[in-house]
Formats: sequence, C-alpha cells, structure tokens
Amino acid sequence: MKDNSNIFSNYNKCTFCGGKNFVLEKNQLNSKNFYVDAIISDLRISKKLFKKIKTFRCKNCYIIQNNPWFSDAISRKIYSEIYGQHNRGWSNLLKFMNKGVLPNHGKLFNLLTNNIKIKNYAEFNSPFMGVLINFFSKEYKQSTLFYKNLKKNLINYFISRQVAGRSKEFQKSSFKKSKRFLKNVDNLKRINLKKKGVKKYLFVDNSNLCWGQNDNYMSVNSKSFASKMLDLKIIDLKFNKPNLKFDLFGIFHTLDHTFEPKMILNYALDVSKYVVVYCHSNEDLSKQHLFTITNSFLKYLNKNKIYTLNLTNKIEKNFNSPEIYFICSRNKNSIKKLEKKV
Repeated sequence: MKDNSNIFSNYNKCTFCGGKNFVLEKNQLNSKNFYVDAIISDLRISKKLFKKIKTFRCKNCYIIQNNPWFSDAISRKIYSEIYGQHNRGWSNLLKFMNKGVLPNHGKLFNLLTNNIKIKNYAEFNSPFMGVLINFFSKEYKQSTLFYKNLKKNLINYFISRQVAGRSKEFQKSSFKKSKRFLKNVDNLKRINLKKKGVKKYLFVDNSNLCWGQNDNYMSVNSKSFASKMLDLKIIDLKFNKPNLKFDLFGIFHTLDHTFEPKMILNYALDVSKYVVVYCHSNEDLSKQHLFTITNSFLKYLNKNKIYTLNLTNKIEKNFNSPEIYFICSRNKNSIKKLEKKV
C-alpha cells in the first residue's frame, strides 16, 4: 500500500503576507481537471485523503489558500514529473510559430507599448505566457514561413546536441549538423530583422511550485528555446540580483507559482517603474494550486503603498475563466498618469 504520510504539509501562514488570520471557505471546490486527475492517479491518493485539503481565505491580503497542501517535495514532483510540461505556455508558442497567432491578452500589449516607453523589459519564470512573443513579432518580419523555419532549426539544433551514449561517428556527424542548424537560425533572424528591439530578461527562481527542469517540447527546454529565439538573458534570482533597472516587469501566471510571491513582487517593484501582473482570480481554488489571488488583493496592495490600476476591463479580452490583469508601482503619480492615458 502507498505510504501517504509525507504527501501533505501544513500551510498555516499565508503564503503571501505571512499572516495567520484565515477564515474557512464554506463552499469547497471538489471538481476535477486533467491536472487533478493526473496527481491523484500518479500519487495514488484516495478520494478520502484528497478531501483533507481545505480552502481558506486570508483576512489580511485576501488571497485564497489550500491547507493542508502538498509538501515541497511532492510539489516538485508535480511540476517536474507528473505534469512537467507547461501545456499552456508551449501552446502559446506553437500557435505563434505555426500560425502566427499571438498569445491572447486582448489589447494589453498595445496599451503597454503605447503608454510606456520600454527599452528594458523583464518577465518572471515562464517565457511564453506574457508578451515576450509580442515583442519578437514587432522586431521581426511577420511571416509564418520564417516562424516555421526558425522553429524547425532551433529544435534540430538542440536535438543535435543530445548525443549521450551514441558512437563517436554519430557524435561527429551530429556536431556538423548542429553547426549548420545554428547558422540557419542566425541567418534567418538576421534576414528577417526589422529593427533592434528592447533588451529582454527572464528572471527565474526555480521554485518547486513552477514548471522548470522538465518543461520540454520534443526534448527541448522552454527556457533554452526562449533564450535562443527571443534573445533573452536568463537570471536566477536565488543566486544573482544584478544592479539592473527596467521600464516594465511582467509577471504572467507565475505569481501564484512560487513559494515566495511577496519577495518576487517586491523585487520587481524595486527594479522597475511599472509591474504588470496577470493571474487567476478564481474564488473557487482548485486543488492543484496552493493559492490564488483575488480581486480584493488589490485593496491590500494599495493599503501598503503599492499603487494599482486594474486593466482587466480595459484590454477587451474575452475570458474563459476568472482572471485579473493589473499594473502596479511604488510611485503613485506614475499610476495616476497612466490611468489618465488608458
């Protein structure tokens, strides 16, 4: 029989604000989805045990949090083994590379770039969930033939470097191919470049609550692919907090995929004039998530002198699930000026 003693941990403190003032949510969500089904199946958790996960609301910052929830080790297993691939992120990339379809953020990108002068831009943890692809589409010729050829050569380049256990002859042949694929990538980007773009960075914290080491498509990791395609500089926040400043910092569906969301948001606010955040705001927290923010979370931020502007109803996006877009800053005047523009 499966030993379930180490599956859950207690999360008695709010994951965001650290408070302990919780109220039990009366209506507990027990619905299933493909993530939940896979977790139950792979961990061999009984329905009775799974129902031990209860949902609470923090009365200080208003996030909704599950407790007990999966231990740090089990969380790592979920996001690296059970569902190590971030389906939504890769789907965004593949729709763009195959059909030229940009990630669906309504008019957000135009709203941001029309009203904020962006020379240095950063995102957190997931390279295909935000607007990095939008910047790429503005910097290069808009051509699905170009996108498809670039994708093919990038994937072949990375695959050609996977030669473990192969003969010396195979390794030699593969090395020659990799040089050709890399040259193709460089030539394709050079020929199709329209204008030099913004300086782009991806900050990661390698949290056990987020897709990372096994976020692969055709044996290629998302961050490796993004670095080569989007000209990203990738920085690990746990080891390096460089002296950089940004015009805009994007946190797209990743604030609720780190065990240190307050640290991440504070860091972004410290180094950037504006921070744009996109999150679930689902009052019914599903069991594959430790926590979710709510619309009332913005009240908490404003109370703590993090000034916000809710963009959800300004970007004209059709939503399939409860979500929130907002931009925030430590500078109240910056938010007021932006509010007048949008």
